[in-house]
Amino acid sequence: MSNFTGFSGSSRFPSRAASTRLSPTAAEFHASGPLTPNSWARQVCRRPYQRDTKELTAWKTPVEAAPTYVPPSEPMNYRRLLDRNMSCNWKYIVDKIVCSNDQQASLFLQQKLKGATADQKYEIIEAIIEKAYALMVNRFGNFLIQRCFEHGTHAQIIAIANAIVGNTVKLSMDSFGCHVVQRAFDAVPEEYKAKMVHELLRHIPETVTHRYACHVWQKLFELRWSESPPQIMRRVNEALQGMWHEVALGETGSLVVQNIFENCLEEDKRPCIREVLASIDVIAHGQFGNWCIQHICEHGAPADRSQAIDHILRNAVGYSMDQYASKVIEKCLKIGGNDFLERYLDRICEGHPARPRIPLIDISADQYGNYLIQYILQHAGPQHRDLVATHVRKHMVSLRGSKYGSRVAQLCTNPMSVIRPGPGMHGLPMARVHHHHAPHSNNAHHAAPHHVTNRSGAYGAVPPSWR
Repeated sequence: MSNFTGFSGSSRFPSRAASTRLSPTAAEFHASGPLTPNSWARQVCRRPYQRDTKELTAWKTPVEAAPTYVPPSEPMNYRRLLDRNMSCNWKYIVDKIVCSNDQQASLFLQQKLKGATADQKYEIIEAIIEKAYALMVNRFGNFLIQRCFEHGTHAQIIAIANAIVGNTVKLSMDSFGCHVVQRAFDAVPEEYKAKMVHELLRHIPETVTHRYACHVWQKLFELRWSESPPQIMRRVNEALQGMWHEVALGETGSLVVQNIFENCLEEDKRPCIREVLASIDVIAHGQFGNWCIQHICEHGAPADRSQAIDHILRNAVGYSMDQYASKVIEKCLKIGGNDFLERYLDRICEGHPARPRIPLIDISADQYGNYLIQYILQHAGPQHRDLVATHVRKHMVSLRGSKYGSRVAQLCTNPMSVIRPGPGMHGLPMARVHHHHAPHSNNAHHAAPHHVTNRSGAYGAVPPSWR
């Protein structure tokens, strides 16, 4: 059999040099010339400056061989760059975050800051400061800025603070920048905190209920100052005088009002409390305002609690059958003890000559009120349970034919179970869930606040996933 033309038996295939393992000093890790938009794949890594004399002399020797670059189709090797002895052009990676919204680049730099040398940290943060504002309003860059407050020097933290000052309002109203402002309040010197606060104080009405800036205000109310603090609440009370009830009715404003109740001095929050109590009827019927009334009933000063509870009991029948005001009644039943329960039952068991049945029965058959009666039957003492059950049994026929009253009727005949109308729903625990419009879509790390409406869950105005 004849051989293939042009090949000998011993050299049928051309010889190829064996590849060698790359080292940090290989030519592939050196580059010359300016960076270009397409140079991300040719990003060059070099060993950091060596202080040893022999190493220093070796590094001063220019590289004669032409550099070899990684193919453009190959991404940067962030895993290799995480090595403590590896450095690169940090400015280029920062540009990838700003220009390309590169999440991997942001995660890499955050991780690199944790294990980098002091010199590397300084160089990385200096590169970040050059693009500080652009990173603050970037979806992934804002986390990198926040990391700089942990690893930067005092001078670098001040440099970041200077990038915020003058842009506090704009950043506070940005979905990503508001996180940076909140973090800055914990990290920057008080001199810069005061400058940031004064910028916000010039734009109180438009920022205090803003969907993003409201979180900055909540952080601001929680601040503690070592020196003379700015007159924050005095300015806020002046700007919002006569408007507190409108603020309390809003989704974000309700949280701000409750935050003021919790964190401000009595004389500072008194104007706000006074206006809220003056408009208690409107606020208690609000989807978000009812949480402010619940807060006063549970945590308010004795005089404020007494005023709120007295008003609630005067309107107990109407409140018990309202979607949102009934939550205030339920809160009072949970925290008011036997005193509130007795006063409440006296009110709803009071007969009227013009009405064929007492309000208790109307509440039992109501879409929202039936949960209150169920709660009493399940948690009250024997005396109060018997009183309610006695009245309910007088109207058993009507309640059993009611979609919602059947639940109460079932409890009076079999206290160990609760039924829901419809097939396959028997024996379920009582739960009350109201669906409302979902908040506007937002950053995954920063969801817009909403209020818990599950009756079977713990009560609180601030769900655990907010901040």
